[in-house]
Amino acid sequence: MVVFLLVLSCLLFLIFVTAGILLTVFSSEIQIERRLADQFGSITKINNTSKNAIKKDNFLNRVLRPYFLYIRKKVIEKMSRSSIKELNKRIRDAGRPFNLTAIDFRVAQISIGLSVFFSFGLFIYLFTLNLSSAILLGIAIGGIAFILPSFYLDSLKKKRIQLIDKNMADFFDMVTLSIEAGMGLEQAISNVCRQIRGPISEEFLVTLEDMKLGKSRREALFNLRSRVPSDHFQSIITSIIQAGELGIGLGNLMRTLTQRIRNHQREQVREKAMKMPVKILFPMVFFMFPSLFIVILGPFVVNLLVNGLF
Repeated sequence: MVVFLLVLSCLLFLIFVTAGILLTVFSSEIQIERRLADQFGSITKINNTSKNAIKKDNFLNRVLRPYFLYIRKKVIEKMSRSSIKELNKRIRDAGRPFNLTAIDFRVAQISIGLSVFFSFGLFIYLFTLNLSSAILLGIAIGGIAFILPSFYLDSLKKKRIQLIDKNMADFFDMVTLSIEAGMGLEQAISNVCRQIRGPISEEFLVTLEDMKLGKSRREALFNLRSRVPSDHFQSIITSIIQAGELGIGLGNLMRTLTQRIRNHQREQVREKAMKMPVKILFPMVFFMFPSLFIVILGPFVVNLLVNGLF
């Protein structure tokens, strides 16, 4: 019975580890199938050429792909629309790493969690020969591994917001110069996006595409404001929307906004500088002061122990 459980654990471990790999291998094909499903109501094969390509593909695609698709199908059945929408928003705020969707991210979470559970459970069992301890510790470590991708998303979101806030001043400075040179707002933004790379340029390029597809400038900017979870960036976009509605000149507005951005960045630097003494206090109390006390009082204590008080 124990040997059977070990073999089963190894097989499941290999299956779920490769599921994470297949997530990347078949991501493009899955996206195509998803678009076809949206149009025709069911997942269909691409064409006979792709079928022949799959048949001639390697062992990884032919044998392990069905397991991955099965897991993905079960995740689609279990996840509600609200949870998919919420998770998609979190992924979008993080910059959509690896072009993941909510379903793909959840499949990756499950694959990582189960792989860690079986691998650590088997490892602990081989060393302790205690099945209950191996299962409990495997569940605990697997649960932590399941949660870790969520923390990874949050860290990506935080870094992305910081990068947007950092690049805003330079971006809008160049937009201001382009507008003062005679360009319109859309042309100026497009010109700057070609010169500056980063999340802020990516978001504005999406906004320009929305305008090309027929959305008004106001609607496209509203969508931009909702996509970027930065309070300061959202206030800047709100000012641009209001200026367009009130007929205010964009040149003076953009220069004022750029100055406001730089003042805000200066205030943030001052705020961080004022917080530094508080952050340094705890390392000093727990690490530096004990060392100083040992260096200063150490000889006195040794002398006291050897020779006594008098």
